[in-house]
Amino acid sequence: MTVRMLTLIVGLAATFAGTVAAHDGHAHFVMGTVTARDDTHVDIKTPGGENLSIAINAKTVVTRDKKKVGLPEVQTGRRVVVDIGNGEDPLIARGIQVGATRIPEDR
Repeated sequence: MTVRMLTLIVGLAATFAGTVAAHDGHAHFVMGTVTARDDTHVDIKTPGGENLSIAINAKTVVTRDKKKVGLPEVQTGRRVVVDIGNGEDPLIARGIQVGATRIPEDR
């Protein structure tokens, strides 16, 4: 009886784990290296090799070292952490944290 109950609890926890992790109200962040940018979007490559295009709008806040900076700081080769809100498509950047150093393009 105890083994059955434990199996049921573990099964239910596994079933609902994805639902709990993706619910609204929590910020989702994407880390990566900038591969392209213009005034409307930024493309980043994640450490796992995934390429993402994330929209930028007038509400997007860009920071470096906890200080607000301009969009030109988001340069190709820079590492960034992007706050994508609830993570639903289309991806829209609420905030972009720019890394302190630029990665050389010959790497």
